[in-house]
Amino acid sequence: MDETNFIKSNTDQLNYERVEFLCDQSLFKGKVYRPKDLSQCKGIVIFTHGLGYCDRQYEISGKYFADNNYLMLTYNLRGHAGTPGEWTLQNSVDDLIAGIDFLVRKYDFPNKERICVIGHSTGALITLLASLKDKRIKFGSVVTTVTCLTDSYLWWFKSGFNKDVKEFFKTKGVVPPAINQFFEDPNTLDLYKQGKLSKEKLDIPHRYGLLRSESFYRFFHEIGYSINIIDQADQITIPLLLFRGEHDEVMDVQKTNELYDRLKKKIPSKLYITDSKNHFHNDKWDMIQAETLKFFDEFCDYKRKVPDEKNILIIDDEVIITKTLQTLLKKHGFTNVTIANSGENALEKIRELRIKKNKDFDLIVTDIRMPGLDGIDTIKRMKQIVADSNGHQSAVIFMTGYEGQKTQEEAKALGYVDYLYKPFDTEDFLSTVRKHLK
Repeated sequence: MDETNFIKSNTDQLNYERVEFLCDQSLFKGKVYRPKDLSQCKGIVIFTHGLGYCDRQYEISGKYFADNNYLMLTYNLRGHAGTPGEWTLQNSVDDLIAGIDFLVRKYDFPNKERICVIGHSTGALITLLASLKDKRIKFGSVVTTVTCLTDSYLWWFKSGFNKDVKEFFKTKGVVPPAINQFFEDPNTLDLYKQGKLSKEKLDIPHRYGLLRSESFYRFFHEIGYSINIIDQADQITIPLLLFRGEHDEVMDVQKTNELYDRLKKKIPSKLYITDSKNHFHNDKWDMIQAETLKFFDEFCDYKRKVPDEKNILIIDDEVIITKTLQTLLKKHGFTNVTIANSGENALEKIRELRIKKNKDFDLIVTDIRMPGLDGIDTIKRMKQIVADSNGHQSAVIFMTGYEGQKTQEEAKALGYVDYLYKPFDTEDFLSTVRKHLK
């Protein structure tokens, strides 16, 4: 892949910049939507469209992402809508990475190495393959994913789309006979792979929607010998949001389910099943981009400014609660989170921190009602331990599933910081922790 060079960038009055970049002699034209204050930009979002489409056909809004402090690039794939070059799956992966190279050189802001990718259809397959190759890609959102071009082609015959798709292959109103045979019988794929079809007759220019290709033979080679991303799911490491509809004429929706099942035990991932009944999903892009933005925000750590040396202790007799809160805090940048599942164990942790590091916990989050030593008595004893050693008294957040005037009065007497009732919202919990660790 040749080095990508910045060619030009003209700011117009349409909330975006027109940009051009090179990859392997192909000139790509795109649009960059940027936040008003680039220093506050959370990261880069790149949208990759599906095979035969172009970026202008989608109702996705670059301005929406820019208004929410992401810098967004949209562009057309090689061979599509005037972009020169011959389309292949691997070329498209390299071209996406070239777009990333261009953006991180052109735009300078603290979070520019935080790359988020959105892909539709074959564009989703391209983004997933790019994430395996370029570790700068940190998050992904994929819509009606074509997990394998071969499987998609065979599904056309089951869904009946093999009849409709002919329209996209017409040249001057006619589908060439050599190409038409591929939509009449799925066994044509086997004949192609066995070399029983004339390469000379298939080595002809053709179109597929907005894709122009010089050789149908090479184009169908991409379909017949396609990578299956499900086979490589164990290599995907980015948090991933997946969308599919109830029905899809281009790709079996169960393939999205299968991909999700391979992912969900290993990485943070979510699957949305929309009520859309077609592959393009253009009636759902408002929802898709809103959920994608929330997902990217959830796993971005741009809000995290907590010093690593802050020590937090979580006390609750329910292991699932302490583990969940520890995971939540660590995900948001609080690296020194200790857990205890009883008041007695908590006091051991407090003594241990004093002996080993001569430190006290900056914040203690404790349940009130626990077997043995409850939260109130635990904090009383903790305060005595710290006082005896002339240490620093910890801020305290009490959490409970029960209301009681006497309990609140006892907590107030200890000078508690906050009082949270279970179940509480995770954002409220995080904002309370951040507030008292400043």
